[in-house]
Amino acid sequence: MVSGRHNAESELKKLEDFQDSADRHEGWRYLIDKTELKAGTDPAQATRHRQAELEARESKALKETKTPIFPSRDPHR
Repeated sequence: MVSGRHNAESELKKLEDFQDSADRHEGWRYLIDKTELKAGTDPAQATRHRQAELEARESKALKETKTPIFPSRDPHR
């Protein structure tokens, strides 16, 4: 975790410069993610936090979905 957009972009550039081209080809890339976590947060803790946020957003989206995935068949149609 780094603080500030400029620092994040600079670190991202450094990581990309050292990343193996095969990894880039396979889709392994880094990303800049806005978060409430403080700079210097343990990477494993930050990953768990982001995963929990993602799961909460997905759960909320599923609950808010009003259209069923498979519409029921109405025998009166």
